[in-house]
Amino acid sequence: QQQQQQQQDARQITQKFDWNSFWLVATEDNTNFIHGENNHGKINTISHAQRLTKALEQLGPTYVKFGQALASRPDVVPPSLAAALSTLQDQMTRFDGEVARDIVRKELTPRVEEGSIEKQDLEDLLESLVEEPVAAASIGQVYKASLPGRGSVAVKVQRPGVRLLVESDTELLLAVAKFLESLPGLPNPSSGNNEDNDIDDRSKPSRLINTQLVSATQEFMSRIFEELDYRNEAANCKKFADLYSRKSGTSKDVSVVVPEVYLNWCTENVLVMEWIDGTKLTDVSAFENSDESSGAQSDATLAKDSVEENLALVKVAIDSTLSQLLVTGILHADPHAGNLLKIRLDDGTVTLGYLDF
Repeated sequence: QQQQQQQQDARQITQKFDWNSFWLVATEDNTNFIHGENNHGKINTISHAQRLTKALEQLGPTYVKFGQALASRPDVVPPSLAAALSTLQDQMTRFDGEVARDIVRKELTPRVEEGSIEKQDLEDLLESLVEEPVAAASIGQVYKASLPGRGSVAVKVQRPGVRLLVESDTELLLAVAKFLESLPGLPNPSSGNNEDNDIDDRSKPSRLINTQLVSATQEFMSRIFEELDYRNEAANCKKFADLYSRKSGTSKDVSVVVPEVYLNWCTENVLVMEWIDGTKLTDVSAFENSDESSGAQSDATLAKDSVEENLALVKVAIDSTLSQLLVTGILHADPHAGNLLKIRLDDGTVTLGYLDF
């Protein structure tokens, strides 16, 4: 009875502890001083959730992937933590725009030499590349530019040195996984010396952690290495478009917007595709009024309409996922909020758009 009472007390304490409030607690942020930033004497504060997000970002792309996965599971982690982690999807620290421009030039110059693209087209692309990226994620960042004959395009540039970071992370995580797999199982203090207990002991796992951690780590890291080659993403995008694109998709169940990829302009570290204007499905404040001259509708009404549109597109996303799972077997494996867009067409209707393949 005493043990049961202790367990009940422990459950009550756990229930009373509000993890959501814990992650919202703000404390003084000293990291700016560590990195040599000048705050002009102003003391900045940062929440526990933001501090964890910042730590994951500084650890590198491998750990950012863990954070991104948790950000899409507010049913697993507190909403305050999920909201902070969601910034890892497209609002990470940016690297210098001139570095990105140099990477694009270095990657695409061989395509000019082999005749796949025109030199003047490359110069026009570089000239039109905006100074600031429109999104910055764990592996690369995206710029808006113009391509002669194709209009606005999105140019995705891989972060310099990211491959070396992932290789180092792989060695570290595999070493940890091997160590954990090698730990022996704990003896059962209640077991005696009779034959029945000997049989039971032989049926129990001989390791402390009876999970294939090394295999799981290798599988996880192999997926990240695949992402490091943008040619894989270009091929995936084309395959997805062949099935589900509004322009040329063969699926009879689902029709969505998929950006066209310009394969001649894609390399291991640079990806060039059609530019798509849209807003995140989670951005309920980014509603548009197709008739700006009429101020008849209130902001509240517009916001309500925007939410209803987003919910309708969520249903489209669910139908699309079911089709991918049960019909075609071609699955978009990362449908988080940053990769699903609400796109308003010329006729005023909205449709779903996919990014990041």
